[in-house]
Amino acid sequence: MKKLLSKKGKIITIVVFSVLLVVSIALAPLVKINYDMSSYLPKDSVTKQTLKLMKDEFGVTSNMEIMIEEDNLFQGEELQEELSNVKNVKGVTWLGSVVDITQPIESYPREMVEAFYKDGKLLYMVEFLEDEYSSKTDQAINDIKVVLNNYDAKYRGEPIVAKGNRDLVFKEGVMIMSVVVPIAIIILFIFSTSWIEPVVILINLIVAIVINLGTNCLMPSVSFLTMAIASALQLAMSLDYSLFFIHRYMEKREEGMDVMSAVSDAMKGAMGSVTASALTTIFGFLALLTMRYTLGTDIGISLSKAVFISFLTAIFLMPLLLVTFDKLLFKTKHRKLVPEFKKLGKGIQKVRWGIVAVLLIIAGTAFYFQGKTKFFYGAAGLPDPNKIETRHDNAIGEVFGFNQPVVVLYKNEQKTEAINFAEKMLTHERVRSIQSLVTTIDPEMPIEIVPEEYLVQFMGENYSRMIININLRAESEEMYEVSDFIIENAEYYFGEAKALGVVTSLTEIKEVSIKDGVIVAIVSVLAIMLVIAIVFKSALIPVVLVLLIQTAIWVNIAAPYFQDKTLSYIGYLVVSSLQLGATIDYAVLLTSRYQEFRVDMKPKEASIMALTKSSHSIIVSSLVLAVAGFSEALLSRVEAVSEMGELIGFGALYSGIFVLFALPALLSVLDKPIQLLTYRKKEDEKHEEKNS
Repeated sequence: MKKLLSKKGKIITIVVFSVLLVVSIALAPLVKINYDMSSYLPKDSVTKQTLKLMKDEFGVTSNMEIMIEEDNLFQGEELQEELSNVKNVKGVTWLGSVVDITQPIESYPREMVEAFYKDGKLLYMVEFLEDEYSSKTDQAINDIKVVLNNYDAKYRGEPIVAKGNRDLVFKEGVMIMSVVVPIAIIILFIFSTSWIEPVVILINLIVAIVINLGTNCLMPSVSFLTMAIASALQLAMSLDYSLFFIHRYMEKREEGMDVMSAVSDAMKGAMGSVTASALTTIFGFLALLTMRYTLGTDIGISLSKAVFISFLTAIFLMPLLLVTFDKLLFKTKHRKLVPEFKKLGKGIQKVRWGIVAVLLIIAGTAFYFQGKTKFFYGAAGLPDPNKIETRHDNAIGEVFGFNQPVVVLYKNEQKTEAINFAEKMLTHERVRSIQSLVTTIDPEMPIEIVPEEYLVQFMGENYSRMIININLRAESEEMYEVSDFIIENAEYYFGEAKALGVVTSLTEIKEVSIKDGVIVAIVSVLAIMLVIAIVFKSALIPVVLVLLIQTAIWVNIAAPYFQDKTLSYIGYLVVSSLQLGATIDYAVLLTSRYQEFRVDMKPKEASIMALTKSSHSIIVSSLVLAVAGFSEALLSRVEAVSEMGELIGFGALYSGIFVLFALPALLSVLDKPIQLLTYRKKEDEKHEEKNS
């Protein structure tokens, strides 16, 4: 520590962090953001294999639907030509693609006409030359909106959803941080003993956040879900490290130590708690790397990297900040605005056995009901009625029904099988329409005279494609049933299932994610218990702390069951890992203080003192994490992000409450077995024997 705070050490620290900040600011805009959740499926998934085959045969394309009000079909034809000429548009299918509009519309089957023209409204199906996540597709959508500037056009499809998410991620990230930071400052002011203390903490945290954003360039890409939550969560999760150090420092300085000794003692005294807190959080996220659905890897690496950077910043930059701001810290000291919780500690000890009994009842009840909570498995979740994309989808759905397209590939020579497959598909009540060579063109027509515009859309070198339009809106059990219907029949008629679409990819995501969930839970619990066991040199403390926080997690996941809410399964996995890894910090801090005081005190007294000394840090940390979560929930218009934020917010509060009220009781009640199963130095054991 003396070397770090020597004149040379200070200069090196300032230079290193300054360089890292400048480089990170320059690199942050270059980070590639991934909006495609299906890209995280395992390499052997049908979705990925079909996507590769589709790319080889037809290139990577995407589809969007547009509805306009237009009675004049000849005007509609002119619009179709204009849309077809937009750069990066591959083709446009409309009423004129399936019927001759110079003939009376009434002469054609009603179902055929109403798939594209109904109640004076026309529906266009636009296919782009690139996927929905391409910037060229994004620009094509902007150009189409210019073409349709005089119409009250409605748009829907994955390109529209992707564009909406792209537009939201950066704006929301800035907006959420602009809310979280001021509220965090207010919370820090309320619980601090110096007006400058929050400034010192935030300088340390902001440096870490900026460096983390820049180092995201080291990753091939970062999911938009990760980008949406990373900065606010990094601030909230790693606030503990700065708090632990600064509170210890202030204690040492008030005891009369000089600046250098106080910094050295504070860092030494808090290092165990800070290291344990950082490692438990990191291992909680690294457990997500065991998922075959590699969105977990993306989130796990990004957030564990964020925590590790915050940990390093706290170790190397915080001492320099404490020395630099020492005079201001004490010049701006004020009386405590929030009293210490000594009376609460005494009250808890009086009813400690009752608290333990109630905790066991809550744990059992919450465990039972969290198993009954319903989940969805996509990134979008349930439609937000306030989003413009949802309003447009609803408007088109009211006229033409809702649509989820699924592409099925079959070999060119399987023409007869394709006809039979298409007929089978049309027997399902949720199949709106089918676009393919065998349904759009007379199957008896020789391939040589099929118009080129249809041929290139539906036939590749070896495979043809069929687009099945499903009348479904959001993810549901019925969607999975339709997916099974398509896949089973594709295997029956074609000998293999080559299907691609939201409907079928969600089915695979669901299957992979459920298997991942069990592994993630086991790995995260074992890894965190191992870290705590090593830090405390105890066999029982890891079990007590993990079960306590796990109870808070069960309560968090069980609550939506009583609210009849459906949770994102991916969000559930991430939040469970986050809540276990990040909020167990509170339990680690209180327990470390308990063990520290237990050397010279009896169990009840040590428990009261541990709560008194650590309560402010625990409350601040849980409140800031709750604020970060609820800010995501209230401000994000990305459904999965909003829902994750709500779970994080409540999870932080539940964990904070359980640690503050239940852990002091548990520690004193279980003191004998805890001390028996904890390795202690001989001199400490002698002290403890006196106070037992």
